[in-house]
Amino acid sequence: MDALLPIDHHARAYARKVAAASKHKRDDDDDERGDRRAAYRLYEVQNGNHIETYQEFYPQLELIEPHAQRAFDFLVDHVERGASLPPSQCVPRGGAIANAPAQPGHCASLFVP
Repeated sequence: MDALLPIDHHARAYARKVAAASKHKRDDDDDERGDRRAAYRLYEVQNGNHIETYQEFYPQLELIEPHAQRAFDFLVDHVERGASLPPSQCVPRGGAIANAPAQPGHCASLFVP
C-alpha cells in the first residue's frame, strides 16, 4: 500500500534480480556451495505503509517499521549465530513474520479491509 515505493517495481523487482543471479551462480558453480539457497528474503506486509501520519486517516494501514526491525533482528541472528531465516512471505495485517507462514511468497492481495 506504499504509493511512494510500489512493491512490484522495487522490492519484487529486486527479488527477481536476486533469484536470477542466484540461478546463474548455481548454473556456473560445480561445487556444493552452488546448492546453497540465497539468504535473501522478502517479507510483504498486507496494508503496509511506512508513513505513520497516514494511519490517522486510514486506520486499516499497517506500519511496516516494526516488521522491518524484526526482519533485521532475524538477519543479525542469522549472521552472528547461524539461525535459519523465516521464508519469504506475506505478513497478514496484524500478524508477524513467521517460521511457518500461512501465505509463503508474495501477498495475493496487498490490501485487506
